Amino acid sequence: MTRLRTRTPATGKRRLHRRRWRQPDSAKPTREDLLQAAADEAQLNGKSLTAIRKHVLTLLLDAQRPLTAYEVLASLDGVGSVSPPTAYRALDFLVSLGFVTRVESLNAYFALEKGPSDVPLAFFVCEKCGQAQELSATDAVISLVSTADQEGFGVSHASLEVRGDCRGKLGCATWAESVASTEALAAIDQNGHE
Repeated sequence: MTRLRTRTPATGKRRLHRRRWRQPDSAKPTREDLLQAAADEAQLNGKSLTAIRKHVLTLLLDAQRPLTAYEVLASLDGVGSVSPPTAYRALDFLVSLGFVTRVESLNAYFALEKGPSDVPLAFFVCEKCGQAQELSATDAVISLVSTADQEGFGVSHASLEVRGDCRGKLGCATWAESVASTEALAAIDQNGHE
């Protein structure tokens, strides 16, 4: 995807750059690729990916679920200043770069596995295990944003969250336990036991 910046902070010149990791046929980028892309994007904005910001992005990329700001804060011990504003500033910075999104319904933060996206994304959030998965935007999401634009609403942020049961797809232990207990009950019923 090509994005045109009006001016880069470093040179003041117009610049075109591509987000290679969001091409439809490209493979999922590695954690190191995403960290380097975040550092490059921060530099384009005239900022830097500090040790705390890098630590927070790495933590979110490695997490199996969205993390709250206080869970991020707890991980900052030994990395830098341990205060709520530090965690929130790092999270806000990563959200502004597009590498992290806020899962509104959980009040938690989630790293985008393929990096920033120029189109709205959808997220599936499991209500049992609290994990989330990034889903590719469907025509419905794009149509909704387009309709809002046609109606005169300037969309600055679009977020679609679908909540439900992952049925073990995201590693939900409660689903696996319920399937095992159902199979055990079925086996008991087949043998005529109660």
